[in-house]
Amino acid sequence: MKGVVGPLFFEEQEKTVTINTDRYLKILEVFWKELEENYRGYLPKFWLQQDGATPHTYNKSLDWIKNHFGSRVISRRCDHEWAPYSPDLSPPDYYLWGFLKDRVYATKPRTLGELKKKIQEEMRSISRTTCKSVMQNFVLRLEKCANLNGCHLEHVL
Repeated sequence: MKGVVGPLFFEEQEKTVTINTDRYLKILEVFWKELEENYRGYLPKFWLQQDGATPHTYNKSLDWIKNHFGSRVISRRCDHEWAPYSPDLSPPDYYLWGFLKDRVYATKPRTLGELKKKIQEEMRSISRTTCKSVMQNFVLRLEKCANLNGCHLEHVL
């Protein structure tokens, strides 16, 4: 098991598009298919974490998400809401975006195609060991957040 799914790009006819509920549902279907193909035995243990963007929390989206993940969802309007003052809990925020930015832009991609290709290469380069380390750090951040009653962690870690 690798530990990384994606990246998934919001596009139509090879052009980037704004995320709306219907497009989000299409991406969720692609995401779920990849999970089923690569992690079938682990699906009952998987959680989905998402921000509170409207397309993510529209009734149709939440119905789909709850149907596939049950109560294993961290999101606005769900049983487990994200700590509103702790964006630094999210592995993409504290690890992935910085990692990708450093690695991808070092090559100075000139076209959208080059950019996407480099993002895909760098996502595939993330090792199991790195995923495990990031998730161990995630658990530490959750514990620290609970100890601080949901306050920011940025200057504590």
